[in-house]
Amino acid sequence: MPRTWWVLAGSMTLTACVGVSTPGRGTPSHYALDSLTNACRQDPKYCATLAGKEVASGPVQTVGSAVASGAAVLKVLSQTTREDIETELKRCADEARSEVILRYPTEFKGQTPSDAECKQWTVDAKGRWVTWAMRLGTEMHDVALGCINKTLSRLRKGGYSLDPCYRYDKQTQKTTFVSCEEVKDLLDRGCGDELRGTLRPDLVLHSGNPLDVQAVYDFKFPCVNSNTKPEWRDYPETSPHYGCNQGQLYQEALGVEPEIIFPRWGLIP
Repeated sequence: MPRTWWVLAGSMTLTACVGVSTPGRGTPSHYALDSLTNACRQDPKYCATLAGKEVASGPVQTVGSAVASGAAVLKVLSQTTREDIETELKRCADEARSEVILRYPTEFKGQTPSDAECKQWTVDAKGRWVTWAMRLGTEMHDVALGCINKTLSRLRKGGYSLDPCYRYDKQTQKTTFVSCEEVKDLLDRGCGDELRGTLRPDLVLHSGNPLDVQAVYDFKFPCVNSNTKPEWRDYPETSPHYGCNQGQLYQEALGVEPEIIFPRWGLIP
């Protein structure tokens, strides 16, 4: 049977960043949507995001050309442009899942990994022990972000940020943008713990100012096939955002309702 994308897409979400523990002490009891929370408790270099982005070796944050070059900002996000971008987001999610799963034709018993296989340990490209759920999720995020970056450069000349970093103070309700240079500096100085609790959506559309937000999107990728609708992750008790889920906090901090991009399902508020 051909291993086409539609047989690969599913909805029990695999995480790009599941809690890391020492191999040999048992597999995790669960793996949440794109959560680095457990890993953060053990190693600050994993704390740059609670949203499932690989930044330990340097940020992948990309700001659209309107910000970088000082070109004219995009004050209005037209409905047509938004629909075009969202169509491409769906395509990139489907293609990213298929491409990554097809990299491993013999590692799993079936066409896609089982729940048990998702929890098994493997060594990623950086030589770290991670679960297959974590490894596949990280790789799918990388492919999807690369895909949408190429598309955005054609559809929207600036006014977007890929994997941006925001700090949000719930007491003052103040949001600040953390530049990729600041993220890199903190990581280089071994101060990654200062990024704990920062928000890292996959894509933010804005007017040219990353704080003037027009739309927020986050990729979620399945590890095992399921018909379960994906949901925003709840922050654990160890998080400064405990009591909220990821979507609620994005909306509170960035002022717009965020959407999940999920293979086969498309966009989900």
